[in-house]
Amino acid sequence: MKNKYFLYLFFVGLFSCSNDEKAIEVVTEEVERGAVIRTVAIHNADFDISNTQSTFSIEVEEMDIEDGGLLETLDVLVQFRDNTPTNGNNSTSNTLVQTIPADEWVTGPTLEGLPRTSLEYTFEELLTITGLTAAEISVKDQFLISLDLKLTDGRVFNATNASSIILAFNTFFSSPFCYTINIIEPIPEDLFTGMYLMESILDSPFGQTFVDINGQPFPNGSIVEVIKGHSENTREFRARHALHHVSIELPRRWEFTVVDDQIVMGKNQLSSPEGYCIQNSAPALLGPDTVNGMANSNDDTVFELWFVEGYLGFDGNCGFGTAPSRYRFSKQ
Repeated sequence: MKNKYFLYLFFVGLFSCSNDEKAIEVVTEEVERGAVIRTVAIHNADFDISNTQSTFSIEVEEMDIEDGGLLETLDVLVQFRDNTPTNGNNSTSNTLVQTIPADEWVTGPTLEGLPRTSLEYTFEELLTITGLTAAEISVKDQFLISLDLKLTDGRVFNATNASSIILAFNTFFSSPFCYTINIIEPIPEDLFTGMYLMESILDSPFGQTFVDINGQPFPNGSIVEVIKGHSENTREFRARHALHHVSIELPRRWEFTVVDDQIVMGKNQLSSPEGYCIQNSAPALLGPDTVNGMANSNDDTVFELWFVEGYLGFDGNCGFGTAPSRYRFSKQ
């Protein structure tokens, strides 16, 4: 198993071409001693405030040392996070949505034939499960879908016992065990897209978070292209993180969501597969700050992306814990 994952990761260029296999050993050990739920596809992860039939839809794949043979059940849970307390605090704790036993999964198209399933829930279904009404929901609120993976040997895996390389979005594993559904008012597809000047307005502990191919900061900002992402209000751009493999690693994909007058950074975004200060540490993660950047959903001329380095405490063993970083995007 170790060799086949090494070949895959080597092919897509996530790791350097040296003979040092320590990085890949860190990754494969996560599967050899546990299990993951890979995100194969995200079809939609936003709920339209005006449409209770809007649907959260993803496809996932279970992976363990027995190529799915240890899968027993997957528990899917939901909680509501009320971010607009002016109409009362309607936040809820986790409630079971469904349990999916192993015999209800299908065999995926990969060579290993790993088990796959789809998770699809409408806005209305989650309202019913959490005991809420549409009147109690506002734009900027969120639903959180959490996963508990239970194995036949009695072990349980979820977001509390996974490392950053497993949790991270846009990696081979992409196994966050928790998905955020933003409540939005849809914007036109062409808004918040195009060429933008991206300037650091608050440096992280690494200096500028995003750097050039040689690892150097951009003295006058950098021009990036922002495009529509997997969901209606999701946008993405590509850039290199300060901890990337200089001259080897390609720019990574970064996601955010336009939510009314705020820009919400996506969770669990990886600095680099080897983004750490001390070798063999769990790589650093980026994620949303406790406050979000400013935007005007009707005017995409300028917006700000506020986030943190060291999300969930994964700071690459750099010693700073969690720290803010902020960027301004100006349309060109």
